Amino acid sequence: MDDQRRLDRFERATDPARVLALSDGVFAIIITLLVLEIHVPELGHGQSLSDAIREVRPSFVAFLISFVVVAIAWAGHRDLFTRIRRTDRGLVWLNMVYMLPLSIIPFGASLLARYNQDPIALRMYGFLLVAITATRLLIWLYATRRPHLLFDPVDAWTQRAGTAIVVIPGLVYAVAILLADTAPSVSLAIYALALVVYFIASIFVRRLAPSESAKEEFT
Repeated sequence: MDDQRRLDRFERATDPARVLALSDGVFAIIITLLVLEIHVPELGHGQSLSDAIREVRPSFVAFLISFVVVAIAWAGHRDLFTRIRRTDRGLVWLNMVYMLPLSIIPFGASLLARYNQDPIALRMYGFLLVAITATRLLIWLYATRRPHLLFDPVDAWTQRAGTAIVVIPGLVYAVAILLADTAPSVSLAIYALALVVYFIASIFVRRLAPSESAKEEFT
């Protein structure tokens, strides 16, 4: 009976359900806060609606970039946790660290919407995206290198592919940060382009997958 009780306690303590519930709640709040930054423009004296809409265009651009960033982050989190059978203290705290830069995305999007040609705003947004990339990479490597946390061990090809999908956009973000001072418009365009790079990398990885099952590893 004592052994069964200890086993039940262990299973309850390591169940990933609460980690997933918290994470999904955070993602939902982030997306809600993003859309709240978009306001219906008020027409000034003699101003047309088309002119007013042009004024809020930066907010739409910042929203779309940030929304896709959060969507990619959620999809990667989902892909990882389909593999995870149980959690440990390290994984729980790494998940919280992953949530930290994601939670700041609404602030970064608001900053980008108002100052999308300012090098400081562009760099701050870029550093935020790099932080999301770095923490996602940490949680991926931590979990996939601990078979006792997983339903099945992760093979070397899948681990490398998952790492590449995370790292490649991060390198593109780094380029955008470097260009923020000299070419702010290019820097902003690169932040949007990096999202396209992610999807291209995902498709490329799935096509190179050594088996049919591996093709479903990444969203």
